[in-house]
Parts: sequence; C-alpha cells; structure tokens
Amino acid sequence: MKFTTQQLTLMGMLIALNVAVGGIVHAIKLPIFLDAIGTIVAALVMGLAPGIVVGIASFLIAAAVLNPVYVWFIGTQAVIAVFVYLFASRFSAFKSIGRVIPTGIALGIIAGVVSAPVIVLVFGGVAGSGRDLITAGLISTGQQVYKAVILSGAASEPVDKLLQTLAAFYVLKSLPKKVLGQFRNAVLEKNGFL
Repeated sequence: MKFTTQQLTLMGMLIALNVAVGGIVHAIKLPIFLDAIGTIVAALVMGLAPGIVVGIASFLIAAAVLNPVYVWFIGTQAVIAVFVYLFASRFSAFKSIGRVIPTGIALGIIAGVVSAPVIVLVFGGVAGSGRDLITAGLISTGQQVYKAVILSGAASEPVDKLLQTLAAFYVLKSLPKKVLGQFRNAVLEKNGFL
C-alpha cells in the first residue's frame, strides 16, 4: 500500500476523529460508540485500504491511550470499512438519506454480530462500555450471557451505526466539491458527493 501525502494527512485527521469522539463517548459510558465515523469517511473518500487502515490504527491508538479493550475490536473496524466500501460502491448506499438509513442499520447488525463473540469469549459479556448496562440488565432477567450480548448489541449497534453513517453522509455533503475533488473516485461520484 502506498498512500499520497494528502491521503496520509486525511487519514491522520480521521484517526484522531475516531479516537477523540469514541473516547468522549467511552468516558461518559453512553450505550453507543461513535468511534467509526472516520473509518466510514475514509472508506468513502479514499477507498477500502485507507478505510481499513484508519479503523485499525484508530483502535490501536485508542487501546494505548484510552482502554486496552479497543485492541480486541480492530476486526470490527475492518469489517465496518469493508461493508461501507462495498455497499457504497455496489449499491450507491450513500446517495441519499433514504439509502443511508437502511445501510446504517444493516451496518449495526453486522458490527454487533462480529463483536459479540469477542465480548463473550474474551470479556465474559462485559467489555467496559455503556452497552454493558443493557447486557447486565438482560443477564439479571435470566438470559444467557451470549444471548444477552447479542440482544444488547441488537438494541444499541443499529442506532450507533445509523448515527455514524448519517454523520459521515452530512460531513461529505457539506464539504465543497472542490475539496472532495482532490480525492476523486468512483465511490464519491456514484454516491453523488461529486
């Protein structure tokens, strides 16, 4: 992989965005994450490889400066980048709000399914996020740990990823075409950002 200086600069900014917003949400223990907006933007603006790099680098840095738990979810960040890139390139999933909404919900379901085994097998159902309150409540009602993790993910992940895809959509829609034109690619054009 060879990235231009322009791409590396944008990737650094998007990594910082993921870590900063995700760190704030983690600190106040919301049942959402908001830690992949930069990953989504990177996949749309620069492509699959930069999206994956931004997602993985974000979580490696977050693991070092915020909470070691993040390192276990780098696979989820990679899946987010792949999903966003494939849906945007094949189905123009970011062309309109009407397309972004189901895309965000579907992304949440996928991210929840990918993260659940890690939460159960590595952390015993509790990974230190605000979502743990939902999981604990479900376990207290007699649910098995895995089922409680899946159900808490089903409750929080679609909302979280919907908010993140909407944020990415509005960020890209608000940028001047001249700025996005520096990263011209088929995904930006197909989704109406250029």
